[in-house]
Amino acid sequence: MMVDHGSSGRFAPGGFLVVVAAAIYMFTCVSTASPIGLPNLRECQLATDSSVIGSPFTTRLNCCLPIPPGDVIDFSFQKYKNHNRRLRMPAHKISSDYIAKYRRAYEIMRALPQDDPRNFITQANVHCAFCNGAYKQPGTDGILIQMHFSWLFLIWHRWYLYFHERILGSLIGDPSFALVFWNWDDQRDGGNIMPAMFLPNNSSLYDANRNQANLPPTLAKLTPVMTGNDSEIINQNLNIMYQEVVTNDVAELFIGGPYRTGVDISNSTVLNAPLGGSIENGIHNAMHYWTGDPRQPLLQDMGTFSSASRDPIFYAHHSNLDRLWDKWRHGMPGGPRKDYSDPDFLNAEFYFYDENARLVKVNVRDGLDIEKLGYGYPDVAADELWINYSPLPVTTGSVVAAARAMGVPEIGAFPLNGTIVLGSAFSGIVKAPYRKSKASHQREVLVIEGLHVSRESFVSVVAFVNLPYANSSTATSSAEYVGTFNLVASPGKTITTNVKFEIGDNLKRIDIQDEPEVVITLAVKGTQSVRIKGLLIKYQ
Repeated sequence: MMVDHGSSGRFAPGGFLVVVAAAIYMFTCVSTASPIGLPNLRECQLATDSSVIGSPFTTRLNCCLPIPPGDVIDFSFQKYKNHNRRLRMPAHKISSDYIAKYRRAYEIMRALPQDDPRNFITQANVHCAFCNGAYKQPGTDGILIQMHFSWLFLIWHRWYLYFHERILGSLIGDPSFALVFWNWDDQRDGGNIMPAMFLPNNSSLYDANRNQANLPPTLAKLTPVMTGNDSEIINQNLNIMYQEVVTNDVAELFIGGPYRTGVDISNSTVLNAPLGGSIENGIHNAMHYWTGDPRQPLLQDMGTFSSASRDPIFYAHHSNLDRLWDKWRHGMPGGPRKDYSDPDFLNAEFYFYDENARLVKVNVRDGLDIEKLGYGYPDVAADELWINYSPLPVTTGSVVAAARAMGVPEIGAFPLNGTIVLGSAFSGIVKAPYRKSKASHQREVLVIEGLHVSRESFVSVVAFVNLPYANSSTATSSAEYVGTFNLVASPGKTITTNVKFEIGDNLKRIDIQDEPEVVITLAVKGTQSVRIKGLLIKYQ
């Protein structure tokens, strides 16, 4: 595809809108198929973010991407062949020589001309552009592209890191250069603190906009509601990893829901949005919140989409998420797990820049096997701690009768109960339908129906079973903890969706898997109003 630059307007990469004198056009093939397709890069609009939490005024951000000369490159394994397999290592275990190489690569990237697509700010703007509404879905009437909250979350970020890594290696002349991963799930060997390599304030890896209360030796908290001493935090982290990675063994629950052309994720006010999987809603969002600076609007940098990738630790954070996706596929009990095989997933396409500053077109299908992409991860012995974690219950038997005596209401599926406004915590008695078959492929799934929340600031909804009136201070280390739905702030936006948690493992551990009713408790952390339309337990 030949790219026509035009001459009637321009954007300054990384800055604000400079001149738009006339419409600029670029030929884009619009397909009638459902996969998310390639945007028209010349039809860029300013992204949005808020300068003050809760403010009705928004900052208009220019995340529009430069269009390099020449043809768009179609990705192929032959064109991007790697003669040396790149091995991504944990950030807390690499050598001082490698840290020096890493810093040098980012120094050069930061020093590149501003209009170079490989420049650090332009690289960061790639994330802002596709996560803060700079581009529209092709073939729609202005629906914006959003690379979170769906089955595209993991694969889009994988491609993002793939090319970012290649650029860094090219800048220092080392084709074997690999990103590190922030091993925050490691609760044994020191990975669960902010890596020291990103801390010196005279380094190209430093970002001043981080939570100063969470510098080493503070342990990372994989859910924002966590309290307790270090030993308690470690056990809670282990159970969070177990619940969000191990028990969610199907693609929809772990990776996220389907996202097709015509679906509006960016500002959903009706129940039509897909939802990210447990790895995104839980630990991914939690670590963005934990790292972001509470002194800055929206916890910038890491705490909001528009600025998160301006912190070099972002790429190490997402490298670990990518590692965990690969671990989910190949390293869980019960054998290999499957990604989606839906053509609308496999045929979705994206744009990225390569190490030669060229625009490259990629698809989902080509990014699913990291061996083919030429990189990998070492075995991490500490993974076994959360893979084999066995959370113990703190309750014995059903508490439905006691909860009913305490006034806990019965809550049904939408629309039986209308709209429920959640306070700091809410409990309800929910029917558990009789399971006709004991087949292992049936999974008990809790559905929070029609969850609606404004995204003016960070919100966390934590789910428990069999714990009436649990709250945001309740420990997440027991079998009663189900999972967490965290929502990164994006002012002016709302989301309405169905939140799903696998609860079969929890019910079995508490020994209430055959009970006709169970108590569900939702605890809320945040200042935004959270509403739901019902609670449902189903089998799938």
